[in-house]
Amino acid sequence: MVPPYDKTKHSNVGAALEYPITVLNVENILVIGHSCCGGIKGLMAIEDNTAPTKTEFIENWIQICAPAKNRIKQDCKDLSFEDQCTNCEKEAVNVSLGNLLSYPFVRERVVKNKLAIRGAHYDFVKGTFDLWELDFKTTPAFALS
Repeated sequence: MVPPYDKTKHSNVGAALEYPITVLNVENILVIGHSCCGGIKGLMAIEDNTAPTKTEFIENWIQICAPAKNRIKQDCKDLSFEDQCTNCEKEAVNVSLGNLLSYPFVRERVVKNKLAIRGAHYDFVKGTFDLWELDFKTTPAFALS
């Protein structure tokens, strides 16, 4: 799970992204979700996103992908809980991809085609690996004089 850019929260994730992107000049980032994810199952089981947490760190961390949960609960309400979890595993990857673009050094390189970000889902039960790209419609920033 990739949290949104915030200099005061999750700075460890920011550092883990910043070094390979700005110093090592990596050209690809692949965010991979996986089947039977306990974090996603826990997220989907939380009844109310504002409920007090029972753990010190875990529930706060998995809330990063609450937008994925909300979308799946709305769009896939007729599916079983397990199928909702599977869909949320994939949607959480999409949320993470969107969050990656909130990091200025990521967005800048994606806009300049120097960095590609992709999502994937590994189903280790079925032995499948799905890979995708999202069309972000990124545009460079400009200033009006």
